[in-house]
Amino acid sequence: MTPNARFSEFIKDITPSNTTVSNCQSAHKDVRTALLNDDELKNKIKRIILGGSYKRSTAIRPRVKNGSTERPDVDLYVVVDGSPLFSDPSDLMDEIYAALNRARKDLGITSLKRNRCSIALSMNKADLDVSPLLERQHDALYRIGNRITGEWYKTDPEEHTNWSAQQNKRCSGRFNSLTRMVKWARRHNKTVSRHPKSFALEAFIAPNISEIETHYGQLFHDWCQNFLDLYEDDRLFSICPVLEDPAVPGGDILSGVTDEEFCAYYDKVKTHRDNSAKALKEDDEEKACEYWRKIFGERFPKPKQSTNSTKSSAITMSPLSFTGTEAAPTERPAKFA
Repeated sequence: MTPNARFSEFIKDITPSNTTVSNCQSAHKDVRTALLNDDELKNKIKRIILGGSYKRSTAIRPRVKNGSTERPDVDLYVVVDGSPLFSDPSDLMDEIYAALNRARKDLGITSLKRNRCSIALSMNKADLDVSPLLERQHDALYRIGNRITGEWYKTDPEEHTNWSAQQNKRCSGRFNSLTRMVKWARRHNKTVSRHPKSFALEAFIAPNISEIETHYGQLFHDWCQNFLDLYEDDRLFSICPVLEDPAVPGGDILSGVTDEEFCAYYDKVKTHRDNSAKALKEDDEEKACEYWRKIFGERFPKPKQSTNSTKSSAITMSPLSFTGTEAAPTERPAKFA
């Protein structure tokens, strides 16, 4: 079985670096300051919330494309007073867009565009999605607007963050690590689309993760098996299940995921289950690593050579002749791998 140390190395490698985190902090603080100081908008803002996988500590390292590292993503929510009955999502988004545009030069914004529910902006250090939120309503939930349809949807990014932290605590810190592994496998093994992704994956993991398993290879395999068992009937009938939003009663996290997208992901998890099972049964670490790399790619670390095997190779390859006398042990202790 692959030592847990290899998985710890892998998880550390796919976790955003200190530099990435610092860049995210700098970027979102600058945007926050700009919005709160904007003369035309500042009196309407109640507060600005940090959310998304960056806030939940489940983000993975940015992609590398054509030799260049992409900027990390950060989610910001601008909370204002208002009622869904009398507020237009498009108007509110336009106000925030205008404020960001006025600060474009100071912030170093290279791209700024409106999406359905957010404003996407690119800076030198990070990419941000800035979404307007209506303050908590009578049901204690925020509202996020769709500027295309004019609809307001119930949401609660703060509760998503709290819920995710609770899952990590329940699993003694392994929830976040497994989430990163699952997200990395999702990125490395493409299907018909990027969905399901992000928070949906966390919601898939929470009810199917072992609270006691400590070996990350076994933990990943068992999650795959539990996921497959739970959604076996949905896959049989080729339908996307309902995945309850832990922060919004009656909410469905998979409402935007098609049947085809879910089934494609299910089939991919099945392949992961099979490869991880083979890896776990394999006594040869090199062969086991090959199976893990089918799931996680080349960033999964190869087995470390033992000091003894290295010395044996050196002795075998040496052109020198040696007597049969045993060598005296060195007084200097060997270094750890």
